[in-house]
Amino acid sequence: MEDDDLQDGQLETKSVTKERPYRLTNIVRHDCTKAFANNVLELALDVLDNLPSEHMYKDVATALKRKLDETEKGTWHVIAGSHFGANVTNDAETLVNMKIDDMYVLVFRSGPPDRPLTNGEAE
Repeated sequence: MEDDDLQDGQLETKSVTKERPYRLTNIVRHDCTKAFANNVLELALDVLDNLPSEHMYKDVATALKRKLDETEKGTWHVIAGSHFGANVTNDAETLVNMKIDDMYVLVFRSGPPDRPLTNGEAE
């Protein structure tokens, strides 16, 4: 675009998109819909894209939990690591176990149901 083509006050902007690195992904197990499992996987990939390259598993788990707490209802739990075992009680249709490269990530919702506060309860 020539400078002559720009109107007063307009600046030429170039779209800069950060290319996502190639990662091997696999949803190992889930008890929810495939669409929800894919959504959780996409959230995890977004978290990894925004973390520094020297991130630790706990950083991934913390960031993904915060993202899920913001976007989904309920109390979310995230476990990330290369070797771990887990026996969890979760809300129905909320468990996703996935593998991203060499890292396993277990995501599930468990906790008291969302309910309005009564008069005697403090915030």
